[in-house]
Amino acid sequence: MDHFDSYKAAIIEKLEKIVENERDSIRKAAELIVDTLLNDGRVYIFGCNHSAIIPQEVYYRAGSLAVYIPLLIPGLNLINTKPILSTFMERNEQFGKDIVQSSKIKEKDVVIIVSTSGRNPVPVAFALEVRKIGSKIIVITSKKFCKSFPSRHSSGKTLLDIPPDVVIDNFADPGDVSVEVENKKMGPVSTITGVFIIHLISMTVADLMARQGIDPPVFVSSNVPEGDKVNKKLSKEFEDFLKLP
Repeated sequence: MDHFDSYKAAIIEKLEKIVENERDSIRKAAELIVDTLLNDGRVYIFGCNHSAIIPQEVYYRAGSLAVYIPLLIPGLNLINTKPILSTFMERNEQFGKDIVQSSKIKEKDVVIIVSTSGRNPVPVAFALEVRKIGSKIIVITSKKFCKSFPSRHSSGKTLLDIPPDVVIDNFADPGDVSVEVENKKMGPVSTITGVFIIHLISMTVADLMARQGIDPPVFVSSNVPEGDKVNKKLSKEFEDFLKLP
């Protein structure tokens, strides 16, 4: 049962790499978010399929900020969708453009894009379309994975080629596996590292806001005594953010 220790070691290694190497990028991402909020902009977050778990993780979440607007696209979040169909949809370049064109994303906004491989047509097309609008772009990806295989987008570009304003490496290996069990590659890490990164961004945003004398809008668990009161106030204050686009 050495995969218990192997998987734990792999995850700890990735988390330590993020803390050691991505601190400046996480802070820069947080600074972009704070500047955006202070200038009446919005913070959108988008990912396809398993990367869509990260937008869901920070939305209306205890210990998370009330500022995130997740773009949870039907067919791209593994909910009520045939898994194989979601794979095909992520390779539909036009769909990436359509998502942006049907959204309310504006130049003054910041958009977080989560894609571990960074090579599929939808996230690349999405990023290129957001770049046309002029919004700031934060990308959470695996640089190693992204550089290991050619892009599937017609331009030949990956997310690293957009270029984003900030890139944060989740350090997933190509294929997003970390452990071998009976000659099978297993042990994905990108969800764990992605959640770690997005919450570090949130905490850094809260810290920067507090340093400027602004009370950070952080949700509280509804299962503690003060939770309902705090969340009701935030839900009213950030009503526009909590309406899914």
